[in-house]
Amino acid sequence: MLDFSFSDEHESFRRTLAEFSRQELLPGYTARSASTEFPFALLKKIGDLGVLGIGLPEKFGGTGEDDPVLLGIASETLAYGDVNLASAPIQVGLVGAQLLHGTEEVRERYLPPVIAGEENLAIALTEPGSGSDASALRTTAKRVPGGWLLNGEKTAISWAMTASASLVYAREEGTARSSGVSCFVVDMSTAGVSVHHMRGMGCLPLGWGSIHLDDVFVPESHLIGEEGRGFQVAMNHFDFSRAAIGLMCLGAAEQSLEEAAAYALIRTTFGKPISEYQGVSFPLAEHATYIEGARWVCYRALWLRQENRSHTSLASMSKWWAPVVAKDAIEASMKIHGNLGYSAEFPLQQRFRDVMAYLVADGTAEIQKNIISKEILATKTVSL
Repeated sequence: MLDFSFSDEHESFRRTLAEFSRQELLPGYTARSASTEFPFALLKKIGDLGVLGIGLPEKFGGTGEDDPVLLGIASETLAYGDVNLASAPIQVGLVGAQLLHGTEEVRERYLPPVIAGEENLAIALTEPGSGSDASALRTTAKRVPGGWLLNGEKTAISWAMTASASLVYAREEGTARSSGVSCFVVDMSTAGVSVHHMRGMGCLPLGWGSIHLDDVFVPESHLIGEEGRGFQVAMNHFDFSRAAIGLMCLGAAEQSLEEAAAYALIRTTFGKPISEYQGVSFPLAEHATYIEGARWVCYRALWLRQENRSHTSLASMSKWWAPVVAKDAIEASMKIHGNLGYSAEFPLQQRFRDVMAYLVADGTAEIQKNIISKEILATKTVSL
């Protein structure tokens, strides 16, 4: 028998987080999101709720049990209040899952403060010439006594301006594509590391930037996992982050539709609320339907991961479709508000710009569709 309900524990967690999101995050979202200053005080509060350690070992402050669905609930629910801070559980989940492949020294140094919400770590994969084609990266790692020297440039890196360290992906000289790529933990205060701010149209508090590496020494102990296999490890973890990103965008859209519905009930024209006009009520119905459909694609992907079943295609569906659904729903909510929807004093325009980033971040729609279509075609046989 099919069961689409959350467990009692999941539902209790969702209610607690929803109250926190709307009471603690929503009131200051518009002002925070217009600033490049990262709200570490709120990140610490999120850490205190146990949201940043989902699936990570208890000895470092995590929840212990791997629970992708719980991560999805956290991402969606925090986005009601602040879509930027809602990305924190996803980022920490990605970073933490990779740090677990590191040495005990690295795990002890970085996992506790990241799970507690006291520090940020960036994921430095994208480069000027290799965005969606991440395996074409050109940053090099040269073996030297005691470690490696890294040289190269990373660009469009979220958290770059606020991170204490970064997971940097670099290849051994002479290798090509995904082979020979390793992952290293690089302290941002290391000699040869320089960071430059890249101001975007949204997601300003996430500290989007470029990272330059000029003969940066990384000790042997700061290699993550096996040498030459860093790319494969990263790609495996992106499957869960793609579905969680989809839910994060949908959470922002759900909040926007709620605001639009509430406004439609009180705004009157020609003597009656605008909610009574099909030009207003039908878009609300349509976008609520799209959100519900995209939402369950995302949760099914996370459930399949939890069951250790194939979910790459569904994760890619979650990543390309859900942000589009969310962006369209927020745009419709702005139109229902009229000129107020366009006003910088209201959160709708800010959510629209913040969600727009995820049409590109972590793989464009075209890359996701390529992954999906390859899986479809691989299962078919041609008969003449």
